[in-house]
Amino acid sequence: MPAPPVECLGLPGLLHSSGPADGHPAGVSLSDRPMLYSATIEYALRALAHIATLEPGQRILARDLAEATDVPRQFLGKILHRLARVDLLDSAKGRGGGFKFSKPAGEICVADVVEALEGGDIMKVCVLGLDECNDEQPCPMHDEWKVFRRSLAERVYAMSVADLGTNLRAKRAQHGDRPGTAGPAPGTTPGPGTPPPAPPPAAG
Repeated sequence: MPAPPVECLGLPGLLHSSGPADGHPAGVSLSDRPMLYSATIEYALRALAHIATLEPGQRILARDLAEATDVPRQFLGKILHRLARVDLLDSAKGRGGGFKFSKPAGEICVADVVEALEGGDIMKVCVLGLDECNDEQPCPMHDEWKVFRRSLAERVYAMSVADLGTNLRAKRAQHGDRPGTAGPAPGTTPGPGTPPPAPPPAAG
């Protein structure tokens, strides 16, 4: 069975996190929809999926990435720098700067992103928030949660960022939203070995 597309990573799920406790900026409400992950994780995966659609080694500025993914710019900037500190992204300032992967996208898994940003495994906690929840002292949703988290680990956590990029490109193609091919997108820096854009046709 194919892996779920990147849009499915924010599908309504059993976990619900929103508001300032997730570090989300004030004034941006997420309480109108349940999420599988916190806003931090959701936005990080959305951004990484977009980077994975770029040419290998191509950099993109935080402001352009925020615009492309519809993520608040300041919030995304903090997320990107956190990912750079744990060596999932490479950050460069100045002309030709921006963010790119610090390793091949196929070597970065969703589990790596969750661990880097949340500092722990959300699947180890009780879905109802109880301190004691195990097979001996189960909560009312314990058995169902065990099945769900096993599937989550096998089908979503194991996905690579490259998988997310592949799925995102397929989604764009399906909806006719193909990025331009005449050169790098605004705010991006071509990776090594990227051919220059073709010159415009001669007038006349």
